[in-house]
Parts: sequence; structure tokens; C-alpha cells
Amino acid sequence: MKTKIIISLSLIVVTALLMSCTEQPYFDIPYDENGNVIISEISEVTADEVTIADDSFTINCYFPNAKPGDTMVSTVLMQQVPSWDPGGAEQLLPVSGTEKSITVGEDHKTSVTYSRQEAKLLEVGDAVTIVFSGKTDSGIIEIVLKEAN
Repeated sequence: MKTKIIISLSLIVVTALLMSCTEQPYFDIPYDENGNVIISEISEVTADEVTIADDSFTINCYFPNAKPGDTMVSTVLMQQVPSWDPGGAEQLLPVSGTEKSITVGEDHKTSVTYSRQEAKLLEVGDAVTIVFSGKTDSGIIEIVLKEAN
């Protein structure tokens, strides 16, 4: 019995060692043709402060890793109780009808406009998160509705 345990533990250790020596692509660092590490810029997503006096707001994006002409998808997310679990906790879920397709320009910039009604920013303090996703880049911003000055 003791021999079986020793053999089993030895196999587990050998398997663990072999697994740790295999190539793990999620740790791959991109290199250029000369073998230098490619360090890219980080996307930048900005918007002016949104107040109760505004009917709509525009989000400006800079996606340095996107290629001109790439299509990005913009979606508004809001804290909601999921319809499939009415007794559950609030989660950051998509607001229906807010998905928009935007195209990255030659300067790697793009923008998207939402109305306050569309984004469900109805009362001061309401908050939404807008996410941008594409094949080559992504971005995120949180918008909180403020009192008008």
C-alpha cells in the first residue's frame, strides 16, 4: 500500500514538473523583427463631466493598438439585478439597446455619443460604465451624473 502511495506521489510531482516546463502562450511577450520587446501605449478613454443639464454626452477614445478602420463595440453597463436571478445581488450588466459600433480613424481616435435617457442616467448620482471592445484594443470609462453648476 505504501508503495502505491509513493508511486502516485512521484507521478504527480513528475507531471507537475513537466507542465511547468511547457510553453505557456499567455505569458508570451511580443517582440519585433529584431528581437526587441514591443512596448505599446495604453488606450485612453475620456469624457467631459455629465450633469443633469446635459441631454447627451460624448466619449472620446484613443486606441493606439487598434488599426485604422477597426470596428469597436461600445456598450453601456449598469449595476442591475439579473433577470434570471431576481433574488440575487446587483451585477454590472449591459443596458439593452446601448450597443453601438464605432470605427477607429487614421489617427487611432474615435468617439461615441449617448443620450442621458439612452444610458439610463436619470438622477444625480446615477453611474454607468461604458466598455469598448475590439479585436486589437479595448477601453473602459465610468460616467457619474452630477448636479448642474
